[in-house]
Amino acid sequence: MRFYPRVAAAAAGFLAASAYGTALALLRRDPSEVPVEVARMVARLMTGPLGFEVEVENERLLYAHQPCVYLCNHQSMYDVPVLGHLYPDRTIVVGKQELRWIPFFGWLFRRTGNVWINRADTESAVHRLRDAERAIRERNVSVWIFPEGTRGREPGRLLPFKKGAFHMAVNAGVPLVPVVVSPIAPIFDGRRRHIQRGTVRVRVLDAVSTEGVGEDDIEELIALVRGRMQATLTELARETPG
Repeated sequence: MRFYPRVAAAAAGFLAASAYGTALALLRRDPSEVPVEVARMVARLMTGPLGFEVEVENERLLYAHQPCVYLCNHQSMYDVPVLGHLYPDRTIVVGKQELRWIPFFGWLFRRTGNVWINRADTESAVHRLRDAERAIRERNVSVWIFPEGTRGREPGRLLPFKKGAFHMAVNAGVPLVPVVVSPIAPIFDGRRRHIQRGTVRVRVLDAVSTEGVGEDDIEELIALVRGRMQATLTELARETPG
């Protein structure tokens, strides 16, 4: 199967899973239970056409310290089928507001308790992150966020981290759980229209406690977590064929 038919099949799978999730969210009394089921369906329907195999390392660490703030590197929209394999229960996502225009998915995202942010409006973004922080306290959920704030364009290299996720974890008194995804570009690169079968590795790192961490320690905390994630990403990139 050539590049465009594969991409089209993956997109159709994503929309089908989103439509299914929308129906579930309308029918169920508690729509917060829907995201994990939809995430697993997205993973099944998209990874086949795209040729991904997903290998998760240390998956047990996802559940060792809930509620928490999950931090994950961000490469492209094709992170979605990869992360669908391990998306944890009782977790909401902080995502960019442009996602709300995706058919079915946009409504489902909001309906199931996730949080939009407007990256162009700092004041609004801070307010929305406080909503996520309140969700940790009041609903006892974890938060999944991409601390780079946007997609990293250079495979194997993290962008600088935004502070919001770290303030959230410190203020809510929960640990940070880093999740690192190996470079996808050697397997799938939309800009070069390159696609081949291969394995994407996801490694869950040990939690980083925020106990005793104050506002003055945020920069040091960011440096610690980013350093660990970059070292892991460098290792995974070195081991990724392509």
